[in-house]
Amino acid sequence: MARYERVAEIYDLLAATQEPQSLDSLCAALGAAPATVKRLIRFVRDELGAEVRFDREQGGYVLDRTSGAGPLLGPSYGARELSALLTAHELLAQIPPGVFKRETAALRAQLQSLLYKKPTGSREVQKRVRLRLPQVRELCEDVFRTVIAGLSAQRRLRVRYRSRYKGEERTRTVSPLRLTFYRSNWYLAAWCHSARDLRVFSLDRIATAEPTPLPNQPFDEEKLEARLSSGYGIFEGKADQVAKLKFSPAAARWVADEEWHPEQATYRQPDGGVILHVPYRHATELLMDVLRYGADVEVLGPPELRREVAKALAAAAARYAEPYAKVADLPRAS
Repeated sequence: MARYERVAEIYDLLAATQEPQSLDSLCAALGAAPATVKRLIRFVRDELGAEVRFDREQGGYVLDRTSGAGPLLGPSYGARELSALLTAHELLAQIPPGVFKRETAALRAQLQSLLYKKPTGSREVQKRVRLRLPQVRELCEDVFRTVIAGLSAQRRLRVRYRSRYKGEERTRTVSPLRLTFYRSNWYLAAWCHSARDLRVFSLDRIATAEPTPLPNQPFDEEKLEARLSSGYGIFEGKADQVAKLKFSPAAARWVADEEWHPEQATYRQPDGGVILHVPYRHATELLMDVLRYGADVEVLGPPELRREVAKALAAAAARYAEPYAKVADLPRAS
């Protein structure tokens, strides 16, 4: 689970009652270690400005409501509400220019008003709070509009798709089922009539999209949810493997508070490290997430995933073993 979600969760726990809550009860509610809970409380105090005090007589933490919720949370919002508003506001900004501009104008204005409204009329939140979505890919406005129309009307689309992995371009007829904004990019889950199976298409790789008069292929909603939510990341398919990842004590400070998968299992180690069991089907995205931790993670299993990570690290090490090119020899940016 991302850190801001843990902060929101502990804030909500403290705000839900006027009774002091013991450290043990907060640890149990969050499924976190005492050190993590104390760190989150410090964050709520120092960064959100909320007055959380420890009642020594009753042995628990309590949120002092007389002091207000702090400069970032404002008088009306908890951390979870503020995060939701910021995410919704930024998400609307990622829709290609011109697409539903008129339809979303009122919603965007309302979100703007909610985010920046304070009793004093100041706009401190606008100046102080930012939500960045890195590595956003450029979308074709016509493609986005056609996909949204196909989803709304439940009509098949004819798309020309350029595969990023195979480097080939094919025309497919698909029944659009779900559009997801994931890690700063848009993905379309659709029944592919060529493959006769469910597929997930990156919207930035759809060169053209044309509507057809044919109705969508029916697809059970529960099966769709199972296919899209069971595996790791954006890839569809029911998870059939479990990655066992051992993180160093240094990396565990972050990993212990993260959710890699809704059904993951976390095992804290005596040395402060963490072993994470993560269900997956396709290893592509999981491999990228593992590699970013470098020497601070070891894949204990399955053997195939361990070999893939070792191969990627060996290739990287071999590249850095080669003499580096001088700056003058590097090609100039266009």
